[in-house]
Amino acid sequence: MDTSASAQPSGFNQKLDRLLARYPVILQILKFGAIGVINTALDFLVLNFISKTLNISSGLKLGQVNVIGFSLAVIQSYFWNRYWTFSFETAVSAWKNFWRLVVVGLLGAVALLAVLFGAKYSAPASFYLIVLLMFLVLEVLIWEAFGLSKNSAISKAQNQFVLFILVSVVGLLINSVLVALLSKYSPLAARPEYADMNKNVAKLAATLVSLVWNFIGYKIFVFKKP
Repeated sequence: MDTSASAQPSGFNQKLDRLLARYPVILQILKFGAIGVINTALDFLVLNFISKTLNISSGLKLGQVNVIGFSLAVIQSYFWNRYWTFSFETAVSAWKNFWRLVVVGLLGAVALLAVLFGAKYSAPASFYLIVLLMFLVLEVLIWEAFGLSKNSAISKAQNQFVLFILVSVVGLLINSVLVALLSKYSPLAARPEYADMNKNVAKLAATLVSLVWNFIGYKIFVFKKP
């Protein structure tokens, strides 16, 4: 019986495990990216639900409404990053991490596609509320399936959460200011039929910028390796 085919994946896994052990920042970036997708999805769902409920689509008021969804995403981000991204866990294999990345990223991607679908067809606030509730239920199930609540490998420095909040507040300011400015001065802003799309395009650009800042801040100041 030829066992070379079965031995090859094992050797590849070992090489990949050694690579990730040597350069943990690679896996951290991938995890942060996957978490960024679900945080973005939560942020977008809350923003669209509230803005549709209050009939707000651009400018300073949209920037103010943006604070709510961003703040909820920040709280969610803290727990995901604390127990998964920067936990320095080494017991999980590369393939298991790969499938976890797929599951987390897929949940966020599907939710974001639902937001884009709703924006294209000017869906009512109830649509975003239903998607939001389904999203939260699935997220809790994934969290439990990963066993993240049992992970205590991370440092428990008393000032960790304070530093996290400080870094996130700067990210919030960057995000909200860009949402307000981009939604107001975008070429789409002058066309009412594209109000939902304009709002979400501005939000996407602002989110990409704030995510870069957040990763650097969390990596350097908050979740430092003990």
